[in-house]
Amino acid sequence: MKIIKQVIWRIYRVMKHIYLGYIKIYRFIFLLYIPNLQKIIKGKIVNIKSIAAPQQIVLFTGLGTVKFDGICNFGYKLGGFNKGGSIEIQPRYLDSYVVFGKNVATNNNIFICAANYIEIRKNTRIGQNVTIMDFEAHGINPDKRNKVGEIGKVIIGENVWIGNNVIILKNSIIGKNSIIAAGAVLSGSFPNNVIIGGIPARIIKYINDK
Repeated sequence: MKIIKQVIWRIYRVMKHIYLGYIKIYRFIFLLYIPNLQKIIKGKIVNIKSIAAPQQIVLFTGLGTVKFDGICNFGYKLGGFNKGGSIEIQPRYLDSYVVFGKNVATNNNIFICAANYIEIRKNTRIGQNVTIMDFEAHGINPDKRNKVGEIGKVIIGENVWIGNNVIILKNSIIGKNSIIAAGAVLSGSFPNNVIIGGIPARIIKYINDK
């Protein structure tokens, strides 16, 4: 009886391994490679092999380049609003860049759009339904409302935690280890080791490093 149980357990482990391998392959093919085949062929996604098997469809749009400096994780099956959603990374123009450091991880339904340059440094965590843009979609002057407004850049430091429903606008620089509270709308420079929140966002408190 003991031998039978051991055999059954080994069969189960083998079948589980095969199943998990199938799921991983499925995610790579249908959530990453097929939707972005044209961009991959054109070489607009640098080091795409660094992306772990995504848990939500990832769309690379725009004319520019996306670069990965290490393993990154996109989507989270248990994060909510996973089915039917997507993560879109859009370097809009030919000279636009979006750069990811290693170990960046996101929840679901993210939109990152660069007219110039967006950099998200290593170990950063991004919550659900976050938008990051480095430009004004429309000009402020009424006569220029049909044109793109001011273009800047966004730098998100190492080990930053971005909460759900955050909007990060042009010319934002966020220091390392900082936390952005859920629902914040921010633009501007913030130092290391702070908690940021509100509309418009401000420093709520400093994080004790100890």
